[in-house]
Amino acid sequence: MNTKTGERRANYISLAGVVSAIAVIFLHTNGCFWAFSATERYWRTANLIENVCYFTVPVFFMISGSTLFHFYERYGLGTYFKKRAAKTLLPYLFWSFVGLIFQIFYMGRISADEVDAVYVIKMLLNGQGTTIYWFFIPLFVIYLSIPLFAAVAEERRRQVFTYLAGICFLCNALIPFINSVFHLDFAWYIQIDVGAGYLLLVLIGYLLHRYTLPAWGRAIVYCLGLAGLLMMIVGTRQLSMEAGYVVETYKGYTNVPCVLYASAVFLFFKHAGSRLLKLKAVAAATAFLSKFTFSLYLVHWFFMQMIIRELNPNVTSLRYRLGAPFLILAASIAFVWLIRKRPFAKYIIPE
Repeated sequence: MNTKTGERRANYISLAGVVSAIAVIFLHTNGCFWAFSATERYWRTANLIENVCYFTVPVFFMISGSTLFHFYERYGLGTYFKKRAAKTLLPYLFWSFVGLIFQIFYMGRISADEVDAVYVIKMLLNGQGTTIYWFFIPLFVIYLSIPLFAAVAEERRRQVFTYLAGICFLCNALIPFINSVFHLDFAWYIQIDVGAGYLLLVLIGYLLHRYTLPAWGRAIVYCLGLAGLLMMIVGTRQLSMEAGYVVETYKGYTNVPCVLYASAVFLFFKHAGSRLLKLKAVAAATAFLSKFTFSLYLVHWFFMQMIIRELNPNVTSLRYRLGAPFLILAASIAFVWLIRKRPFAKYIIPE
């Protein structure tokens, strides 16, 4: 890696965030993937859409790693936590309660009788009240951990973070993955907690953003990324067809195939983003949609549920799975645009 930074191409972060936010909607409208069928054609396309869009969550975490590690240069620890709380904690609390009310009175999925203080506490601690909000729990863990990584001196970060990412990938992901795929059934107890779970993605995001790989290095990452995507598509299909249900051996946001695939996608945005953003249409769309990236994640689930309930579409049809995301996208943007005209908007739906 050269020590040249990608700062001059920082706009690729916005482009990556926009594409990832839209891909999340496609991922969620493709929920029929989890209703496995060996005979119905819908599952084959659902398997393809699911895995092609699977980079979304890891790329979001990589973006956090690429943008937050230098916060000490701008403000102190107290300000850092205030900003993170205003950006994510307050919206999470507000929309979790909105989701609870929505499921009680609109969807009828939850009975008001079962909601008490214990229920609410569990809902907020596990992020499962509104199912897609599970994302916030590991995000909060990452925010709590970043000050430790950010405290590493700049001149040592390349070496330290490369070591951590490598050893954590090996011990936490690669060896358990090989053990699972080849049914070796040996006990593996080594877990490097400092880079466990989604923290690995944060480290990879920082390294890919901060340092520039040579051409041959990028080629290796792209080849590994393609291999990861093919493992998810082909491996999941093969194992699921044999088992009669969705087998998740090749699934998981921190599993080897997805880490390889998401790393390649993030690297692609870094090196192709500047060229893509020279296209006026792409630049204009990115500038506009980047104001709604986080908001889309917060509210799109509600519009998806309303479309399913009111229009009763065939959720396994390819027309629904490829068309509904654009309707949900438009409705979500319009809703957020209206909400932001209110003075309290910055507290519940920040940009």
